[in-house]
Amino acid sequence: MADPKSIGRYQILRPIGQGGMGTVYLAEDPLLKRRVAIKVVRVTGAARHQAMLRFRREAEISAQLNHPNLVTIFDVGVEEDLGPFLAMEYVEGKSLGKHIREKDLDQETAARVLIQAMRALRAAHRRAIVHRDVKPENILLSEEGRAKLMDFGIARTMGHMSHNPELPLDAPMLDEGAPDGYVQTLALRLTSTGDFLGSPAYAPAEVLKGGEGTPASDRYSFAATAFELLTGQLPHPGSGLTAIIIHILREPITIPAEMPPGLAAVFQRALALDPDDRYTTLPEFMEELIDALPGPASMRARLFSALGQDDDGSSVSTARFRLPGMLAPDDSGSNPTDSRLRQSQPLKISLAEDPVESYLASRKHVMDYRSDGTNWGSILKWAVLVFLLLQLFWWLAPALSRIQLKP
Repeated sequence: MADPKSIGRYQILRPIGQGGMGTVYLAEDPLLKRRVAIKVVRVTGAARHQAMLRFRREAEISAQLNHPNLVTIFDVGVEEDLGPFLAMEYVEGKSLGKHIREKDLDQETAARVLIQAMRALRAAHRRAIVHRDVKPENILLSEEGRAKLMDFGIARTMGHMSHNPELPLDAPMLDEGAPDGYVQTLALRLTSTGDFLGSPAYAPAEVLKGGEGTPASDRYSFAATAFELLTGQLPHPGSGLTAIIIHILREPITIPAEMPPGLAAVFQRALALDPDDRYTTLPEFMEELIDALPGPASMRARLFSALGQDDDGSSVSTARFRLPGMLAPDDSGSNPTDSRLRQSQPLKISLAEDPVESYLASRKHVMDYRSDGTNWGSILKWAVLVFLLLQLFWWLAPALSRIQLKP
């Protein structure tokens, strides 16, 4: 089928992406004079209705969040000859999945991308929204270096969770001797029916077993994305999707031989089978991840600084900063000074909730107090008051004199 000349009011420029069910076009909005990306799903019948519902949900969530690290949705609609479409912010760049395949991001840049993506996901969780499909392909990296989380089409609010009756949560715990037949049947069902919403390779076991997504499952998917970004491989490898699912359900994560032990421990906790054993917040995971990264201490200090500065004006509660003179990791992957530093309380910082208010307060402090401790601001106020009183007395003095001289 030939590409359309227009979709809705948007003028199509060229296709920029192709999938099994649809196409993404670069288009121009003639009213607002801006470029947009338009996703079109070519389906009919009940599938068309479901696609429209997903697009509307994604637009509603985008309107609620309005975060600089989230792709903004502008419009939804239906083209009779094409199907449902979604007009969104055009991000000139590549997906994180493509960067992983091309291996073109250094370690520090990769960590900065994760920090930005974490902010977006954290903003969603603050609004009780679970993404349910966090993966490298759903994180875009612009040419300016800004990460953008996208595709909230299957997201859910935590007040509207339900369970899949076909895959009950009371199924045997997979780490307690679940039958091989059950595991294989479950894996085949997930890959053959097409009913699973999300990406099984990045999903935790509780979701693969039929549980609804939760913030804990989003954090698992985020950690799996971080693992692949930093190592180039999935934490649960396999020759195909079915093999990967079986590995997730039955086996612990596969740690590369070259990964430092400290970093391996971080991922083992973040990707634990039991959600209660994982990190309880995204900033906690990122702090531990940055702390365990091999490389110079100055790099980790820069990353901790970036972690403590949210673009939306909010702040991470605490962040650790290492001393610039810290030694680099040795061959074992651990820092020689880590044990000594951990014996003392790491330096914590607490960032102002309102950076503008904090800046104005600091300027007032500088103006009111000099280095010798004299409060010149208060002295000036009293001097002005005394001057005004003298002026008032000078003005009233003649009148008072006349009153006193009268017989």
